[in-house]
Amino acid sequence: MKRREKDVGGGWKIQEFLLTKEGSRIGRHTRYLYKDKLAKRIPLTGKLAENLAGYALIEKDLRSILIWLAEIDKMYPKVEQGKDSAISPDRERFDVIKGLFIASLIFYGKCFSSCEGRRTKLDRKLLNREYRDTHNEIIIMRHNLAAHSGADKFEDVVISLVLPPKKKQNLSPNIFRELSQADLVISDEDEVSFEELVKHVQKKVLDKIKVVEDKILNEEVMTKGKDYWYRQAKKIKE
Repeated sequence: MKRREKDVGGGWKIQEFLLTKEGSRIGRHTRYLYKDKLAKRIPLTGKLAENLAGYALIEKDLRSILIWLAEIDKMYPKVEQGKDSAISPDRERFDVIKGLFIASLIFYGKCFSSCEGRRTKLDRKLLNREYRDTHNEIIIMRHNLAAHSGADKFEDVVISLVLPPKKKQNLSPNIFRELSQADLVISDEDEVSFEELVKHVQKKVLDKIKVVEDKILNEEVMTKGKDYWYRQAKKIKE
């Protein structure tokens, strides 16, 4: 069992116990402490709790994207970047960059898609108008580069038959695959960047989380009173 502890301020701490068996993770148990004394924990259910859980997962995906984009910037600084699609012969570096970029596209698209086990998804209408063009471009990239390769040419391959220079040469023809696939797509300087878009979406999601949390507290928790919830807590075995 592994334990990690986080001080979240105001006298509160969160302890997470990662349960493992033969090197594999099999579960997690979370405890909350106030001034080092164990607090009561009651898992919530219902539509609002499911809605909040969905937004929490979306916000986690957005944080992951920002980490990956920051790593791309470390490996490929903006001063080196051109415009449009970046394709480099430095495959050792750019295969990793491509992996981070593809992961970012997939996770961004997932935030706006219906996912099994996640009943909450975002809608393009949530975004301020100045971010919607970049959003559309990212979704197109996700469909074409990261998902099922649509009509836009973010990747291409030509199959070529190559003959020896001279007909008399006793050599067999060869088939070669001339493959071109973008490692990442870069925005123009006057456009909203992918990173700026993700930060904007994250801010909107955090606002949504606050609204749902307040709704749960005001409509489902406070209306039942402290006595009710402490009775519920007694029924739960930690």
